[in-house]
Amino acid sequence: MNFLLRGDYQRVILYILTSVSVLAALKYLLPYFLPLLVALLIVVPLQRFCRSRNRSGQKGFMAGGILFGIILIVALVIVGIGTFLISKARNFVQNADFWTDSISQLISNLSAEIEAFFALQQGTVEQWFRDRAAELGACFAQSGDGLITGSLRYLSVAGRAGTFVVVSFICVVLFAREIEGWQQGLLNLAAIEPAIDHILSIILRIGKKLGSMIKTYLKTQTIILVCISITATVGLYLGGSKEGWFYGLLAGFMDFLPFIGTGIVLIPISVMAFLRGKVGSGVIILLTYFICVIIREFLEPRLLGNGLKFSPVAILISVYAGVIYYGLGGVILGPITLLILVELGREIFVPGTAGKAE
Repeated sequence: MNFLLRGDYQRVILYILTSVSVLAALKYLLPYFLPLLVALLIVVPLQRFCRSRNRSGQKGFMAGGILFGIILIVALVIVGIGTFLISKARNFVQNADFWTDSISQLISNLSAEIEAFFALQQGTVEQWFRDRAAELGACFAQSGDGLITGSLRYLSVAGRAGTFVVVSFICVVLFAREIEGWQQGLLNLAAIEPAIDHILSIILRIGKKLGSMIKTYLKTQTIILVCISITATVGLYLGGSKEGWFYGLLAGFMDFLPFIGTGIVLIPISVMAFLRGKVGSGVIILLTYFICVIIREFLEPRLLGNGLKFSPVAILISVYAGVIYYGLGGVILGPITLLILVELGREIFVPGTAGKAE
């Protein structure tokens, strides 16, 4: 057991314990401190802006105004998209007979082709499709209670989101007023205790790199959003869509959201084109969807990897592991966890060189 007394093994044990603590804190404690994190992300850059222009007295007002502006913009975008989609849904309902007849005709033609190819009795395949459709309708009819429960769940989520916004707004305003006092208090503690000064230096270094990571992530997603929006818009116009610009922008924003993607916009439009008999338009829009997928798969790991100085493979693995461990938030928390663990490893195994690895 003498190998456990060696310094390198002690460092390994320390790194494992520290890493487990970080993972537990990010998964179980971070959700309770998200409003404070929002305040940090808004107030710290704002403090630098105010210092450069000698406006320290306006920080609280500016911080609240910035957060309010962000919330207002997001709300207007959601309302605008919702209004447009509702109008389109109304048109879809008004043309319900056309879509029903088109789907029935498509099923009949497809069933006839299958029956002729496999030499089956006429009407066998079509009856099978109709039976499956009847079973699906019965399932929807029995899910009324589930819809009510789901509505209540959505109301609960909306209430939590509203509470989060209000608490974040208050945290931003209060933190903007008190940040200088907090900073002075930490500096006083660091002057008294060298260990605290060392811990603070590590936290500040990781914080700077996290800020750079967030900036790189937003820049990457913005570039991808623009590329996909332009590609989708061009593809939709080539496919004959009269409102290609709107659906193209909507596809870009849907692709920005984790695990949604452009398919939720482009695939239904392609299917509708096929049902209307516009096979060429449907094929063009479907190809546009595949091109958008390729653009994201090609650009994201390279832009993130180059900006964060990590291998694209490491970024993909961190995102995958983050989704498994954190859920949907792992898309962002996965790479952040990777950065924190790498910096801790440098600090523990190669002390004195972590700050030079910038």
